[in-house]
Amino acid sequence: MMPTTFSPIALRPVLAQAPTPITAVAGLVDAQPTSMIVASFIGLSLDPPLVGVSIQDTSTTWPRLREAGSIGISALAAEHAGIIRQLAGPADKRFDGVSWTADGTAVLIDGSTATFTTRLVEEITTGDHTLAVLEVLDAASYAEQTPLVFHNSEFRPAFR
Repeated sequence: MMPTTFSPIALRPVLAQAPTPITAVAGLVDAQPTSMIVASFIGLSLDPPLVGVSIQDTSTTWPRLREAGSIGISALAAEHAGIIRQLAGPADKRFDGVSWTADGTAVLIDGSTATFTTRLVEEITTGDHTLAVLEVLDAASYAEQTPLVFHNSEFRPAFR
């Protein structure tokens, strides 16, 4: 690979113009709900059914969460805008007042636009992030909900 002279600082505002879904990645760890917010979620394959999330290498939650037997991914809705920072905040307060459902050890946030029950199948190092490849075990769509996206460095409802 050829080295690039393009600065990461110059890349950040360009990437901010590409809306991305806001997802909560969550599971039961030691019988307690554990979560992280991820703004890089992608469908990878229909056969086999695979999705991916990109996780910062500095995450202190992922090493614990990746040990859950199954992991929930919830594509958050506009109504969740007020809990984004909470779900990423102090671990003992992340789920205070948050409505969720367990599917095995996967934690799914109620009111999401889509939910996925997954299991980790592979991790790929990608620069300062890790791409977690997850097999989809179950999924549900709630089209009546307005999606929440990260665009121009802000959380906002997707256009309908």
